Amino acid sequence: MARRNRFRSGRSQERRVGALGWLVLAVLIGVFAVWTVGLVRFVDRLPRVAEASPQKADAIVVLTGGSRRLDEGVALLETDAAPVLFVSGVDERVDGKGIRSLLDDGDTRLPDKLIDCCLVLGHGATDTIGNARETAIWMAVGDRTSVVLVTSNYHMPRAMLEFAHAMPEVRIIPHPVIPPDVRLDSWYRYPGTLALLANEYSKYLFATARVTVAGWFMAVAT
Repeated sequence: MARRNRFRSGRSQERRVGALGWLVLAVLIGVFAVWTVGLVRFVDRLPRVAEASPQKADAIVVLTGGSRRLDEGVALLETDAAPVLFVSGVDERVDGKGIRSLLDDGDTRLPDKLIDCCLVLGHGATDTIGNARETAIWMAVGDRTSVVLVTSNYHMPRAMLEFAHAMPEVRIIPHPVIPPDVRLDSWYRYPGTLALLANEYSKYLFATARVTVAGWFMAVAT
């Protein structure tokens, strides 16, 4: 009798474990489905074409790390979109003259006169959060209240989120760059583009959660 009870107890435990396993699997499938829908919406909202010249601002800020970003920043500086160009996230070994090595387009030129008068390099950032904090300090020192933000189109949502969080009093004008090697049309067919966008979307979700929680704590503290 005791053996039969132990057998029934074992079967009951197996059923509970099996039900829990199916529940966990169902939750994981549901989370993945929601994440996939969000990724599709995220990509659909990314700009596909380059924008016209933005409104004038106190500064242009370029975030290093993507193709043609600095080229676009230099072009904006030459069209007087702002009087100064701040490049955030520059390797500490790169100086004003060496910044030319970061230009992607062989037709883009960075004259010495622009380097001397209108170019500022930021060496203190290694990620987007650092870009935002470094830029916020530089903007505050110069009493600047508006900025043209230059970064890749897929990176712009997270960059705008971090910059708005770091300096809510500053007017941020997005100026996305369209990288030629990131194929947004049928992006799911290209493994490299798919991996890039999936990674960026996941980072955007984590950034959104972090900024939201930080906002809650600030609201409670005040």
